[in-house]
Amino acid sequence: MWRTRESLAEVLGVYGPPLKFDVSLPLSAISGFARDAVALVHRHVPDSPEALPLLFGHIGEGNLHLNVLRCPPDREPALYAKMMGLIAECGGNVSSEHGVGSRKRAYLGMSRQANDVAAMRRVKAALDPTGYLNAAVLFD
Repeated sequence: MWRTRESLAEVLGVYGPPLKFDVSLPLSAISGFARDAVALVHRHVPDSPEALPLLFGHIGEGNLHLNVLRCPPDREPALYAKMMGLIAECGGNVSSEHGVGSRKRAYLGMSRQANDVAAMRRVKAALDPTGYLNAAVLFD
C-alpha cells in the first residue's frame, strides 16, 4: 500500500504539472468538499473534459492534496481563486502542511482573522528583522 501511495506523484506527473491545492478541512466537511470541488472543476473548465481532479492525502486528519490534472493554463488563475473560496466556505484552511507561500498569500485572510495575520507578521519581524528569510514569500 505504501509503495502505491509513494508512487502517486510519479504517476500524476505523466499528465504534466498539476494545479495543486494543499488544504486542511474539518473531517465533517471532507465529503461535501470532495463533491463540490469535482463539480467546480467540471463547471469551470467545461470545454476541457480531460481536466481531472484527484483528491488524496491524509484524509483521516483532514489534510488533503487536491491535484487538478490537465487543467488548461489559461483557466488556472480563475479556478485557483474559486477553489480557495470553496475551501474557505467549507471551514478549511487554504494551506495545510506545505505552508502558505507566495501563491496562497492573497488568500490567507480567507482562513485567518486579521489579528492572527498581525500576530504572524510580528513573529516574522521578531525572528527576521531584516526581512531576508523567504523575502516576499508570505509578507511583502
